Amino acid sequence: MSNRPLTRTLGLLLLALSLVAEVRAQADTAAQLKAQILIKALRFVDWPAASLGPGQPLHLCLADDSPLAQALGALAAPAVNEHALRLRALRDRQLAACHVALVGPAQDWSGVATGATLLVAEAPGMLDRGAMLNLQVEDGRVVFDVDLDATRRAGLEISAKLLRLARYVRKR
Repeated sequence: MSNRPLTRTLGLLLLALSLVAEVRAQADTAAQLKAQILIKALRFVDWPAASLGPGQPLHLCLADDSPLAQALGALAAPAVNEHALRLRALRDRQLAACHVALVGPAQDWSGVATGATLLVAEAPGMLDRGAMLNLQVEDGRVVFDVDLDATRRAGLEISAKLLRLARYVRKR
């Protein structure tokens, strides 16, 4: 009796598992790249002095447990323009204690009073749903879009250096 069908089945199973692992590794890599790009992008954002004074920590609030949120949590506590970065959970859309909020696609943030909070997302169409900075993967690289009007309404200033790197800048 031949073991050929069993060998073939095991081979297909191993191939499928390796493809799943490869896709997961690519997703993890994309999340890690997005995290690094976000931290670097924050260096080109200025908050009002009343919101973020010299030496105060920069609070990045996470609305969900996405791969990007996990990648941000795994970073070695970087400083952003001499502000220690502090991660915290975002509860009930309470943005008052957040300088940056990573928001998920499940909620519409348009029309929400954000104060001086930069809303960051990573799903298609999120600028239309209130995000100010939206990270995406396009053709194997991480790109971002900026809603300049929304950032200005929040009292945030985005450096022209960062805007030049954006795929798309929305301004009306």
